[in-house]
Amino acid sequence: MKFFVVHCALFLIFVGIGVPSEYKYIPNVYNPSGSPLPEKELECLIQNIYFEASTQDEYGKIGVAQATLNRVDSPDFPNTICGVIHQGPRAGKNFRLCQFSWHCDGKSDRIRNRRVYKESRRIALLVFFDSKEDFTQGATHYHAVYVQPWWIKGLTRTIQLGDHIFYRKRTDS
Repeated sequence: MKFFVVHCALFLIFVGIGVPSEYKYIPNVYNPSGSPLPEKELECLIQNIYFEASTQDEYGKIGVAQATLNRVDSPDFPNTICGVIHQGPRAGKNFRLCQFSWHCDGKSDRIRNRRVYKESRRIALLVFFDSKEDFTQGATHYHAVYVQPWWIKGLTRTIQLGDHIFYRKRTDS
């Protein structure tokens, strides 16, 4: 039931909303000051959505964007989008230390699908400028449903969006 409710809410909030050509910088969940997003930071977010969620539906892409921005807000990670994405080694034997596998898997990071890139850009702008709610519930980590990573110990599962399962830091209550 929770999955259905989240999907309905996401549908009502995001579907059909285009990215306006001019933004009014209005404070929201990920942009409390209502400030513009530097192009370099936008491009880093677009690439992370593209490479982490290119085969996902819109909900999966939104989740990846939200988790990425949650890391920026966390004291446990760098405080910029590009810093979060590029954290860890670029390539080599320390592959497991990389935050996002696409960034250090040794494969080309060339954009090959313009349609998916444009969709990733739309999602990045939508989430950064128009998020009313964090559907990942504060998640800073996620993985594909078909893997069971070692790093989920100590994290609390929050939600599944698309083919990704999201987690946040466990808090002692």
